[in-house]
Amino acid sequence: MAILVGVLLTLVLFALAGLLGGACHCVTPTTLFFPYGAIILGRFSAESVSLLAMAIQFPLYAVVLAKANRRQRRIVVLVLLLAFHVAAALVSLKLYYR
Repeated sequence: MAILVGVLLTLVLFALAGLLGGACHCVTPTTLFFPYGAIILGRFSAESVSLLAMAIQFPLYAVVLAKANRRQRRIVVLVLLLAFHVAAALVSLKLYYR
């Protein structure tokens, strides 16, 4: 179930990033939603690896969150995932807008 939720979230956010990116003619929404793929693409120019990172990011988040078996652990895991995501988004934005 967690993987399905992650895949659906990936599809929705990918479509939203495309719409928002088309509106501003920039890659900012994609770098904010999928920072790991953006870092890989910006730093190493590895398109296939970047796409793979984008595809597995939210399913991996969902699986990690689902594996936390108590409420307190889920809160801690959620805060850590959010912190890592924000840090990666800041790195990816800095990489693209130097």
